[in-house]
Amino acid sequence: MNIASLETDVAQRRLVLKLNKTNLKQKNMTGAEVKDKLERATRLLVQADKDKNPSTLTLIPGVHTEEDLAEIAENPPSYTMLLQLEEKIRDMRLKGIPNITRANVQLDDKTGEYYLSTIGSNLTRVSEIETIDRNRTYTNNIIEIFDFLGIEAARQAIVDELQATLDGARLEVDVRHLLLVADVMTSEGEVRAIGRHGVSGTKHSILARAAFEVTVNHLLKAGVIGEKDYLTGVAENIIVGQPISLGTGSVELFYIPDKE
Repeated sequence: MNIASLETDVAQRRLVLKLNKTNLKQKNMTGAEVKDKLERATRLLVQADKDKNPSTLTLIPGVHTEEDLAEIAENPPSYTMLLQLEEKIRDMRLKGIPNITRANVQLDDKTGEYYLSTIGSNLTRVSEIETIDRNRTYTNNIIEIFDFLGIEAARQAIVDELQATLDGARLEVDVRHLLLVADVMTSEGEVRAIGRHGVSGTKHSILARAAFEVTVNHLLKAGVIGEKDYLTGVAENIIVGQPISLGTGSVELFYIPDKE
């Protein structure tokens, strides 16, 4: 919560929230609205210094009604309950969309239009807003795109992100290379990384896996379980120094000249 400062009164076993009026105005909220949402979220009695426009709110663990407040002297809340309530209050979201911490208005130099750029993303929740143009809403979170729109959309997003990164570095790479990378990453029906926890780590060849990362681990594991490498790919054949079964290496063609 960035709309209030939270103070923990250990002696009185209570939490005191001092509302920041500037942040409240920026987020179009009032003290009464904060009080109401806190009561609904915690199901506790929230005491305010003023009824109309409060600036200080007080919560006591275990106090749900005025009757509970009268009995607080005989049965005070524990220190553990106070810490649990403090942790819950600090992480509580009163307004906005989860995972999006900030939104800024920016100008698109190409079209002259203004758009919202956010820190964090939540494609599913943002798409539920009626005034949002879903056809022009985009996130660079590939996993969110996969979960919300499917594997084909995730594949296209991978290509777009690769192209944007290369363009930013002023590098020219044929798009067919990017398409191949995106196809490999999404060929199993889910988004996989290229590294040892994804594509490279699931190769059938022991030597191909060992050539990428953690060489000793792959070789040791293969030796323990008695795994075999049939040398069908490129990397493993290069390692053992024999022709690759591709191109001219895939056929046995001999030229026998005529004897004169």
